[in-house]
Amino acid sequence: MNLKNKIAVVTGGSSGIGKALCIALAKEGCKIVFTYNINEDGSNETLSKLGENGFKFKVDLQKDEEIKNLFDFVKGKFGKLDILINNAANPSEYVPFETATSEDLLKLLHVNTTSVMMCSKMAVKIMDEGKIINTSSIKGWEYGGGSVGYAVSKAGVNSFTRTFAKIVAPKILVNAIAPGYTKTRVYDSQPEEKIKAWLGGTYLKKWVNMEDLINAYIFLLKNDSMTGQIIYVDAGFTLK
Repeated sequence: MNLKNKIAVVTGGSSGIGKALCIALAKEGCKIVFTYNINEDGSNETLSKLGENGFKFKVDLQKDEEIKNLFDFVKGKFGKLDILINNAANPSEYVPFETATSEDLLKLLHVNTTSVMMCSKMAVKIMDEGKIINTSSIKGWEYGGGSVGYAVSKAGVNSFTRTFAKIVAPKILVNAIAPGYTKTRVYDSQPEEKIKAWLGGTYLKKWVNMEDLINAYIFLLKNDSMTGQIIYVDAGFTLK
């Protein structure tokens, strides 16, 4: 796929990986609609980097009607959609699994997994051909450490990626990127000892470079021969 003038939706574009994705897509010549929920300042900062080809849209991804409004906006504005990147997620448990209620777990699954499914379902209605990339995680691999609910939510993303890829082929390609430990604001409050232990658990003994991670998304968007794949950009974490 040539990305010039393609229409892209990126969920969770107000910070971190989502923000970096929006900036990279703008450099490739895409027109981008990105979502945010509570991070108004971050959304404005992202928007300022995108110029005339950037649009922000406030969405609570737990609400079907707001997801529908997003894709209605895209259809009305552009008439179609070429790219969906399901990036938004809660990066950790709301409460520890040991004390979590079913309501806590369902909320996490709704944000991290169900919203990916709902956005994808609505996106393909306005796609003739296109690409969907879901942001997974190393925690969705064979085991997720101590983050039980989060690991299950991302394993669900992996399963959905492979299953949905079969349903919408051959016109729409569906893949996922599973980042390892990537330096974002999520880690700002973590103790140095814990971070050392996490990075020590990778074979490259370092953070995943944000530019390397974003380049993996761009590679998948430009590649027309891959679908149903989970690409781990993880500094060797999954080499266990």
